[in-house]
Amino acid sequence: MFKNIYLLALILALSSCSLLTTREQMKEEKKSERPQEEVVEKDEDSEWLLTIQPQVITIRPGEVSLLNIPGDFFKEAKVKCADKEIPFFLRDHRLVAFVSETYFSTLKPYSCTYLYKNHKIKIAEVEVLEKTFPSERIRVDKKRVFLSKKNQARADREREIKYAAYANSSERPFFYDAFELPIRSKVTSIYGSRRVFNKKKKTQHLGTDYRAAVGVPIKSANRGKVALSRDFFYTGHTVIIDHGLGIFTTYGHLSERLVEEGEIVPTGAIIGKAGSTGRSTAPHLHWGVTVNGLAVEGDSLIRASKRMPK
Repeated sequence: MFKNIYLLALILALSSCSLLTTREQMKEEKKSERPQEEVVEKDEDSEWLLTIQPQVITIRPGEVSLLNIPGDFFKEAKVKCADKEIPFFLRDHRLVAFVSETYFSTLKPYSCTYLYKNHKIKIAEVEVLEKTFPSERIRVDKKRVFLSKKNQARADREREIKYAAYANSSERPFFYDAFELPIRSKVTSIYGSRRVFNKKKKTQHLGTDYRAAVGVPIKSANRGKVALSRDFFYTGHTVIIDHGLGIFTTYGHLSERLVEEGEIVPTGAIIGKAGSTGRSTAPHLHWGVTVNGLAVEGDSLIRASKRMPK
C-alpha cells in the first residue's frame, strides 16, 4: 500500500515539473515572436562631429579652393561636394581637400558634407562668384581646325586615353608642399580665353600658355607620378603628371619628353623641353591643370595649395 502511495506521489511530481517546463517554453516562444528593438551602437569617438561649424568658401568658374578644417577626422569617411565625392587627406589634425569649379559653371551655391558611419555633417558652404574671360583670334593650319576623319578619330581616341588617366588618380597625395609654376616666363594666353580659329571655329582655352623658346627646360610643378608621356594630335609631345587626390598637371607642345610613364618625379624635376609640336603657332609651353575631372586655372591651384597645413 505504501509503495502504491509513493509511486502516485512520484508521478504527480513529474507531471508538475513537465507542465512547468512546457509553460516556460511557451513563454520563450512568445518572446521570440515579438519584434526586436534595433540596437545602434553609440560612436562616442565621433560625437564631436556634431559641433563642427561649416566653413564658408568662395570660388569662381575654372578655379580651385581649399577645404582646411580642424578636427580628428577619420580616413574611412567620405566627403561630397554638390553630391560629388571628392578625395581628401588628413594632416596635422585637419581634413584637407581641393574643391574645383567648372569653367561652364551655373554659379549655383552648394555645400560639402562629411559622411562617417551614421553621421552626415555639413562642413562647408560654397559660394560661386562671377568671372569674365577675354577673347582672342588665332590663325593656324586649317588641317588643325577642321579635321579629316582620320585625324578626328585620332583626336577622339586620345581624349579617351586622357579621361581614363584622370579617372585613376592616386587616393593619397604624392606631394607634400605647395605647387609651383613649371616655368617663369611671359603669359601669352591666359586660362579661359574664348578662342576663334581662322575666324570660324570657336573654343575655350582651358590652360595657360607661357612663352618659351625651343629647348627651354620645363619643370614639374610638384611631386607626382607620370601618368602619360606621349605624342598627341593637339598638344604634340605631352607629359601628364598625377599628383594624387584627383590633381593632374599637363605640359604640352614639348620638343622632347624626358620622363617615362609610371616614373615618380620630384618637384622641379626637368620633365621635358619646350617646343612647338601639335596644334601650335609658335614655340611655347601649354600648362594645364585638372582637379577632380575639371580643367582649372593653374594659378588658383598654386594659391590654394599654399594654404595647406605644413
